[in-house]
Amino acid sequence: MTHPTFQHLGIAAALFCAAASACAGVIDYAQVDTSSAATTVVLVSAIGASTEARPAPIVSATYTRWDSGAAAGLGGVYRWALYSGPHQWVVGAGAGINNFRSRDSAAPQNDTAASARLQSEWSGPAPGGNYYALAQASSFRRSWLVAGQYNPSGWPVGADWARYHERGYQATTLGAHIALGGTGSRWFLRVGATHTDSETQPFIGLAYNGF
Repeated sequence: MTHPTFQHLGIAAALFCAAASACAGVIDYAQVDTSSAATTVVLVSAIGASTEARPAPIVSATYTRWDSGAAAGLGGVYRWALYSGPHQWVVGAGAGINNFRSRDSAAPQNDTAASARLQSEWSGPAPGGNYYALAQASSFRRSWLVAGQYNPSGWPVGADWARYHERGYQATTLGAHIALGGTGSRWFLRVGATHTDSETQPFIGLAYNGF
């Protein structure tokens, strides 16, 4: 079992790396969330210029650690715009490399394999603000993610929801993102709760959105 002090140091290091990369213009989206149940890190970067008609390909790196395991992934997705206008619909397909490591001493497991990836994004105006929704699926351990976000116009606070599933682990997250520095900021404090099969725990996190 990792000592809490070292776990917190690791989280602080991840936050620092995400912040430094974002400031350097390398990362377009970065997110770090942590609770007593799990820690998640997400980094996303667009390759080249992006327009509504021709969204740029993206590369992403993810890491999730929970009580009994940890999963990491690195991959790329090519994207196409199916619909452009007030409401946008973008789909993508790609591949990656993934790793899963069991932290259960009674059932040790360490798997690394290539994966196929699919995703779909929707965004546009909503009553009083705007929305963004994402659905992703990977062939590795039958994992998938569904997430949504609502941002009210003129307010520095928005709402987030996500459902993550992979073989042996499922989690639902409900929270809020608060703009650091007021409306228009690219940096956000994230707070909320994550529910797994066995417990519900509060989480805190930091996000940078340069898209």
